[in-house]
Amino acid sequence: MTDKYIISIDQSTQGTKALLFDGSGRLIRRADKPHVQIVNEKGWVSHDPEEIYRNTIEAAVRLVNESGIDKSRIAGVGISNQRETSLAWDRATGAPLGHAIVWQCARAADICERVEGLGEAEHIRRATGMNLSPYFPASKIAWILEHVEGAGEKAAAGEICHGTIDSWLIYKLTGGKSYKTDYSNASRTQLFNIFELTWDADICRLFGIDPANLAEVCDSDSDFGETDFEGLLPRPVP
Repeated sequence: MTDKYIISIDQSTQGTKALLFDGSGRLIRRADKPHVQIVNEKGWVSHDPEEIYRNTIEAAVRLVNESGIDKSRIAGVGISNQRETSLAWDRATGAPLGHAIVWQCARAADICERVEGLGEAEHIRRATGMNLSPYFPASKIAWILEHVEGAGEKAAAGEICHGTIDSWLIYKLTGGKSYKTDYSNASRTQLFNIFELTWDADICRLFGIDPANLAEVCDSDSDFGETDFEGLLPRPVP
């Protein structure tokens, strides 16, 4: 592995970083690409999912080309991401259904109040380890399904993907072949039972979410598919 390289994508709140490491874990080069913070008059905070994906590709291209390394020596890709930012997209076309709702946006507070009114807050806390809050994706995804045109209908037909930024990037980087997430991201959705290690059907029902539309949950070192960063690399890598 000493003659190989790893690309690490750090997709954060303010922008996307692409980092190149050699086989011994030494940082070789870094490239950054900021994205727009979309804030409306209500104080709602959003990101453009397509901009985030484009920036991921552009940062990777700049990283590899400026490093001057042999592209065939890149062995794989890793992703870290802003955890609770949530979005939905068409399962067949990959087209986003509106903007992503950023983690600090509290537009779904009324949904949390509605769920709390059902007397389910303690059950949610016990199953997920988190207090009921619009900070987490559960209410954000529910808000998308209730307020974004066509989202509810697509969800009912099983034609939607909804989740966190990691699953979006994996889906896009693999050309729609992989719709997965890892335990660390799933555990921050407020939909994942941290004791049974599965999507909690009862909690999903409280938020009007079909677990079948959520990503497959895997270990962080699982096979998440392959990508060539839209032709940047000579062959796809895991």
